[in-house]
Amino acid sequence: MRLALLIAASLLCRPAPAGPHTQVHAQGVDVYTIDLNSSKTAYSQHHIDTLLAAALDASADKYGPYRLQTSPIRMERDRLLTEMRQGALVNLSAQVTSAEWERDLLAIRIPIDKGISGYRIALIDGRRQADFSALRSLDQWKTIPMGAGRQWSSTAVFRQAGFNVVPGNSTAGLHGMLAAGRFRYFPRSVDEAVFERAAYVGAFPALAIETGMAVYFPLPRYFFVSPSQPRLAQRLEYGLNRLVADGRFEQIFHRFYDAVIEQTGLKRRRVFRIDNPTLSPATPLARKSYWYSPE
Repeated sequence: MRLALLIAASLLCRPAPAGPHTQVHAQGVDVYTIDLNSSKTAYSQHHIDTLLAAALDASADKYGPYRLQTSPIRMERDRLLTEMRQGALVNLSAQVTSAEWERDLLAIRIPIDKGISGYRIALIDGRRQADFSALRSLDQWKTIPMGAGRQWSSTAVFRQAGFNVVPGNSTAGLHGMLAAGRFRYFPRSVDEAVFERAAYVGAFPALAIETGMAVYFPLPRYFFVSPSQPRLAQRLEYGLNRLVADGRFEQIFHRFYDAVIEQTGLKRRRVFRIDNPTLSPATPLARKSYWYSPE
């Protein structure tokens, strides 16, 4: 569902095709090869592209020229992690964090989407909105079967919180299961809910976004870099910190997310908060400026 391949953000260099023999620092140029990930929505992908380019531009005075290119191979999350460990086909990815990814890769612990991925709203059969509106407590929501991906970081959080999780193998498969009544609701981030409702409503005309509730747990999306290429991680972290310091990090977030926050009525929803016991102790929860709050 990716709308376009990543466009090289710097005019200093022209992008070269990605391949297993790509050099990370060829002739003084830092080469970043980002994954081709079809699960990202238009909102998140364009935000990631813009933030990444701005951070690398902000680091040019210290680190010099760079080149951005996109891996030509589309990979599920488990395969992507394997390739990221090696750093040949792909050396950069923007992913919701997990203990495994933080253990095996270089995580830049600045939540690139200000943690908005942790606000989950439900895709439902709109004909059942009244049933959901009648729910008054989080415990009631937990008893109702919900869909979630087997490999997703959020699934472990929902399971440990006591939700009735029905697993699926892919986003498309889970939408088919929702339409078939295999579960009653499908929690998604705000941009995913808008994007997927538009994408799947043709096949399931009753598909709707539930109107009154959100579940929140801290769930940062980080840039991850291959462990064999620490210079690329150091450079990106340096650039991101410059954007945070001068306010551009915040400006870029609001440019891309304010419209979908308004469209989904996130600020008007009742928010149930749950813990995320899967988070690393290194998660920067104390840095309040890193995190979005609808309040």
